[in-house]
Amino acid sequence: MNIDEGTASFELTRALETVQQIIPYLRATAHEVDVVSSGATVPDDGIYIACDSLIGDAGWLRAVIMHTGRQLGTEDPVVAASLFVQSYSYRVLTLALACATTSGVAPDSSASSMAIALKGGRVSLVAYTKPEVLVISAGDQMVLTPPVAEVQLESLFDFIHARAIDDHLTHLIDATRSTIRIGERLLWGNVAASLAVAFRTMEGSLGDWVQDVGMYFVEHAPARFQGLGSFLTLENGGRRGWFWERTNCCLYDRLPGNVRCADCSRTPSDTRREAYRASLEGS
Repeated sequence: MNIDEGTASFELTRALETVQQIIPYLRATAHEVDVVSSGATVPDDGIYIACDSLIGDAGWLRAVIMHTGRQLGTEDPVVAASLFVQSYSYRVLTLALACATTSGVAPDSSASSMAIALKGGRVSLVAYTKPEVLVISAGDQMVLTPPVAEVQLESLFDFIHARAIDDHLTHLIDATRSTIRIGERLLWGNVAASLAVAFRTMEGSLGDWVQDVGMYFVEHAPARFQGLGSFLTLENGGRRGWFWERTNCCLYDRLPGNVRCADCSRTPSDTRREAYRASLEGS
């Protein structure tokens, strides 16, 4: 459904307020904000950076990536780049899916329509500077409550992939690789994992029906997402868990402390699944 800019801003603001009530750390605004669009220095934490400007300036992007890496405890550009793309893509994708699943609207997540702000080496705040939304349902009805309509899944999938991935994260990956020598599959593995965690975040907040949405995205994913991971359902002690198992490592364990992610591909499958079952027993 096409709506005017004023209505889009209102609907997106309403959706973001709902999201923050459910998941307080997912903070975003649908209003214009002061942004830094270029410069030789890295903006302080909390200062908004225009996404398209950052992605369009390889030297500036590298400076920002290395700054965030140092804040996390690494001088390795590969580690810094991997974790930056992972943090960045998680915010972009989770906010889009959170708005869609809670309020029936999905924000335009293209680079030209967004700004980000950093905190402690990670993307912390998001601003939608040119509010445009895909309206999937009306009123207070949750967009994808069961039974899930195929047309809703298809329109959400197409919109997220066109705006958030094709018009944003693809360019982020290309720009990152133009200034830092890092594997393309590693970065796409981070995006796939971020998308999966976004679904798991909303499934934990809204219920099992979100799994249908996540599985649709996996089953219809384009070639660049193939072989990067899969969802896994396990039961233990009468509890059921939904997990993501990725096939490459994001390099998080190269930070001080050498801590591995729960879904790290470098951990043997049996060990991972034992840990998953233990988490269900203790939940």
